[in-house]
Formats: sequence, C-alpha cells, structure tokens
Amino acid sequence: MSKILVVDDEMSMRELVRTTLSMKGYEVTTVPSASQALTIIFQEVFDLILLDINLGNESGISILKKIRETQKNLPIVIYSGTLTAELEKEAMAAGANEVLRKDIGIPQIAEQIGKIIKAKDSIFKDPSASGKQEKSILIVDDESSIRRVLSEFFKTKDYKIFEAENGEKALEVARSEKFPVVLLDIDMPVMNGIATLPKLLEINPKLGVVMVTGNQEDENVKKAMELGACGYILKPFDFLYLELVVMSKLAIAEAS
Repeated sequence: MSKILVVDDEMSMRELVRTTLSMKGYEVTTVPSASQALTIIFQEVFDLILLDINLGNESGISILKKIRETQKNLPIVIYSGTLTAELEKEAMAAGANEVLRKDIGIPQIAEQIGKIIKAKDSIFKDPSASGKQEKSILIVDDESSIRRVLSEFFKTKDYKIFEAENGEKALEVARSEKFPVVLLDIDMPVMNGIATLPKLLEINPKLGVVMVTGNQEDENVKKAMELGACGYILKPFDFLYLELVVMSKLAIAEAS
C-alpha cells in the first residue's frame, strides 16, 4: 500500500483529501504545518507528498526546497487554490513533480497522484541512461508560427515531432502515429482543444495531454482537467518551464 503525506493547514481540506485518497486504497497521513511535515518525513517513508503552497508563515515552496535537500527521489505534488503562473514556475524549478489547482477537484487531484506514484521510478530516471525509448510529441495549434517555434525547441531536445493545425488533424495523426505526450491548444477553429481532448484519449487512454492557453483563469482549463488533461501551460511560453512540464508528463505517460 502506497503511503502519502498530506500537508495542508486547512482542516476541512486535509480531511477531504484524506478521505478521497483512503477510499482509493492509499495509507494517508495528514499534518497541518511545515514543522510537522519536516519532522515526520525523517521518521517515516512516504511514496508521495501532497503539499499546500500556503502554510501559515512559511510557503510550501520553501518547504519543498528543504525536503529536496535530502529527499531527491520522493515525488512531491504542490497544490493551491491561489496559483499564479509565476508560482507554478517557481515550484517546478524548486523540484515539484506536479503543480495542481485545488479547483480542478479532489477526484482529479487523486487521479494525478495515482499516475505519479505509478511512474515514480521513471520520473527520477536519468534521461541519458534510458536511450531505449524515443521521445516524441504531438503539437496541436492553429498558428503555424507557434508550431514552428515549439517544433524547433523540442527538436533541439531530441524529440520526434508531429504537428497538427486543428483537432481533426490531431485525431488523424493519433490514429496513425505513436507518441506519449500532446501539447493541445484550447482555442482552435474546426475542432477546439476541449472537443479534441476526449477523442484523443479514446484513441490512446495513456496519453499525457497538456493544454495550451493564453488565459490561466479560462474555465476551459478546469473543464480540460476534468476531461482527463494532465496539466496546462500558458502562452507566451517559458521554455525552461515548458521542458520541465513535458519531461514530467512524458515519464508519467510512459509508465502508465
């Protein structure tokens, strides 16, 4: 049975998360403070930590950095009800394996946690030591300039690139080619990202689909997560953050 530590100073949220994860078969320990979290991780072995980004006088990112000083291969998921693009980037750069918004819903958070625990060994594997599997990605965007920029970037990272200018073309590619990760624009003509997402997952339920949007507050982001997307990124792109997100989704998708 996988063990999860939940660190959140809101009692109602701790209990809701504990109940949901326990029903999925996990052994769950909850603590309300940073100091208790730092104490218990040296006393017990956990398979994953779910860490609120706001913990009273100390931020979750600060705690994340302290944990990472000694726990290099422990999956850590940051979650919050008040995320900003900058906080997400900071959390990923500090060593978070996933950053989630609380408003996507506890069932969706639990689903992502399950995928990350399953992919634990792959997430921390040195990419240079696993040359056996080719990295590939499908880029779906109606703007050719964006597809070109993304394609050029990922080619420098040794990815095999597939492209589609709308949802219908993306489905055609998905039926004929194999790739573990998709960057899927939300706003497109012909077939938008929200309509395309469930159809892609019908073709390959193991796909790691990352939504692309210019608006973090877009209700479609929440809807996409409910439909099975595993994350989102914002335009204009921060390429360091983009690479961290895609590498994480690649490891999770390949381990599914």
